[in-house]
Amino acid sequence: MTENNKVQNIFKLMNLLVERKKLTSTDEDALELLGCSSKTLGRYLKELITLSDNIIEVKQGKGYVYELMDTSYVFEKIMQSTDDFSWFFDLVDRWDSSIFQDMDYEFSKKEREVFLYKNSPFEEFVSDKQKDIFRSLKSAIINKEYRDIYYVYDEPRVHKQVIPLKLIFMEQNWYVAIIDQDTGFRFLRVFFIEEVKNSAKRSFMRNITKKELKAYGQFLSTFQNPMSRYDKPLQTAHLRASPKIAKYFDAHMKKHFITEKFIKNNDDGSVEFSVDYTQSIEILPFVKKWLPDLKILSPLSLKEELDEQLKVFLG
Repeated sequence: MTENNKVQNIFKLMNLLVERKKLTSTDEDALELLGCSSKTLGRYLKELITLSDNIIEVKQGKGYVYELMDTSYVFEKIMQSTDDFSWFFDLVDRWDSSIFQDMDYEFSKKEREVFLYKNSPFEEFVSDKQKDIFRSLKSAIINKEYRDIYYVYDEPRVHKQVIPLKLIFMEQNWYVAIIDQDTGFRFLRVFFIEEVKNSAKRSFMRNITKKELKAYGQFLSTFQNPMSRYDKPLQTAHLRASPKIAKYFDAHMKKHFITEKFIKNNDDGSVEFSVDYTQSIEILPFVKKWLPDLKILSPLSLKEELDEQLKVFLG
C-alpha cells in the first residue's frame, strides 16, 4: 500500500471515529470501508493515538476499544500535519465556514487561490430542511433503521419502511441507495426528497439476512451510474472509438466505466473496448456524447435502439 493510500485510509477511519466515538479492530463497518484485515485496522487505530492525546486506548476483553475524547483538536492536527486533504477542508469551509469556528484554523488567501471547484457535493443542501434530510438518512444508515421517504419526481410518492443503504455522490448529485419492500433496490436523488420520517419499525437487522446485505454491498461496489439495475443481468457492449478519439480509450487511460475493458488497437488507429451494462439507458447517453466517433459493434439490439433514437431526433 502506498503512503498516500495509507493516509487516505487513516482519514476515512478518523471520519468513522468522529461518528461513532468508539471503534475496535473488529468493527465490521470499518473493515468494509477500508477493505483491510482486522490486524491492519488495529495498526491504523494505534497510529491514530499518535496524532492526538484525545484518542485513548481502553482494554476490553481480549482486545482494545479506541475512544475519541475531542473531535475538533484531532481535525486541527490533521489539517496542520498533511496537505493531502487541504482541498477537502477548503471545500467544506467554502460551503459552511462555521464548521471550523472552534478550531482556530483559517485558510489563507494563497491557499484559496490553489483550488477551483466547478461542482460541489454540497451545492444541493442550501436549506436547513435539506441538511436535515441528509442527516436523517445518514443516521438511518449508521444505526440500521427504517425510514419513510416522501419523494417527488414526475409525481409525489411515498416509500414506506425503506432500508437506506448508502449515500452516494455521483453524476454531480447526491443519491441514496434504498431497499423498498415493494419495488426492491433503487437509487433516489436526495434533492427530490421532500421529507424523511422515522418509520414505525426501527432496526431492520432482524428482517434482512447477512447474505442479502452482502449481495447489495457487492452491487454497490461495482455499479456504474444511477441507471445501473440491481435486478437485471449484465450484458456486454463491444465498442470502437475512431482514431480521432482513440487516445481517450487506450489501455493506459482512465476508465469511463468501472467495467470498461480495453480489447485492442486496430491498424487504422481506432481502439476497441467493452463495457458491461444492465439496461440501455445506462450506456447510451455516454455513446451519444462521443458520436459520430464512437460505434456500437455489438449487441445488435443496442445498436438498433441507438439508431431508432437518432432517427426520432432527426425527424
